[in-house]
Amino acid sequence: MKAVVLILGFMLCAVPALGDGVSICYWGAWANYRPELGAYGVSDLPADLCTHLVYSFIGLDGEGNLTLAEEIDVGGKSSYIKDFIKLKETYPKLKLIVAVGGYNEGSADFSKVCNNDTLRAHFVSNLVQFVEESGFDGLDLDWEYPGQREGSQESDKQAFVDLVRDLKEQLGPKGLELMAAVPITQWAVGIGYDVANISKHLDYISLMTYDMHGTWENVTGSNAPLYGQLTDPAGDVLNVQAGLNVWLTNGAPASKLVLGLPSYGKSFTLASLDNTGTGAPHAGGGAPGPYTGETGTLAYYEICLAQQQSSWNVTVVKDNYAFASSGLQWVGYDDPSITFAKGRFAKQNKLAGVMYWATDLDDFAGYCSRVTYPIIKAGIKGFNSL
Repeated sequence: MKAVVLILGFMLCAVPALGDGVSICYWGAWANYRPELGAYGVSDLPADLCTHLVYSFIGLDGEGNLTLAEEIDVGGKSSYIKDFIKLKETYPKLKLIVAVGGYNEGSADFSKVCNNDTLRAHFVSNLVQFVEESGFDGLDLDWEYPGQREGSQESDKQAFVDLVRDLKEQLGPKGLELMAAVPITQWAVGIGYDVANISKHLDYISLMTYDMHGTWENVTGSNAPLYGQLTDPAGDVLNVQAGLNVWLTNGAPASKLVLGLPSYGKSFTLASLDNTGTGAPHAGGGAPGPYTGETGTLAYYEICLAQQQSSWNVTVVKDNYAFASSGLQWVGYDDPSITFAKGRFAKQNKLAGVMYWATDLDDFAGYCSRVTYPIIKAGIKGFNSL
């Protein structure tokens, strides 16, 4: 067994670039403020493993102006953004993208701005100017989600088409890329996305094939099962394969779709030790990780470190999902073997490539083994295996 592990580690260390596919890697810039082992900045980014690095996030207000985190100066003059852009000096083929939105940004301001022709034009102009002046190679739209959440409108579906079209008209002639991150259930897609029309204007569509289960449900569930869980009554729709099929059947070309791969898990505190599998009753989110500090979510490096430091019962359902428990703590996640299977799945389905949320949640320093970025490398290796 030890020899097999060492050989696998060597293979991951030697993983080449993604061949003819894209490897889109998101970075949550706030990771630089995590304590001790979790601190993660520009110098840690795996620029050699990614075709695109995505800086997350900038925001907007209700008038279409851009907003940035307090520690970052508007206009892209902070050391964060400047250092990020400097990666091009060492990696000239690397595409550096800025993402606008994110879950915490909500939907209300997007909805207000994009449903108003004047405000939308102002927003588009601000985005294009920011991308150009800062030195980015493109823009990622992460409106979560048109037609959903507080402040949304039924007209958001068309408003998103208008936003994508207007941005492409200005970014395209400048050689700048436009992509979007999107949900994967038929309900969410039906409400908010005119798939055929937005596909015309987007260079890539990143499927957020994760966060399928969490504390909003009454029982445990793995974060991103490839084919579904037997214990899950919604398993026929809440899985990666089903999510991909939603976008394909609604008219998205496979050549523009990018499969999302998580480098984190969703955690729970079990209600009792009587049931410790998927579909077990829980009493709430799992204990916060020592470095990410978020109830109900653990970085992959927090998961593998915990398994090294104490006794965990680990179950890996081959090529599908994994979960582990220790006492009342439970986490569903993807290990490198499952990520490999998903990378291979993406290539089998002729997708554009794979996407990772997020670089700062992978075992970026090789804390658990001698392999850095085991999740990212496994996805690349899986995609390249065919």
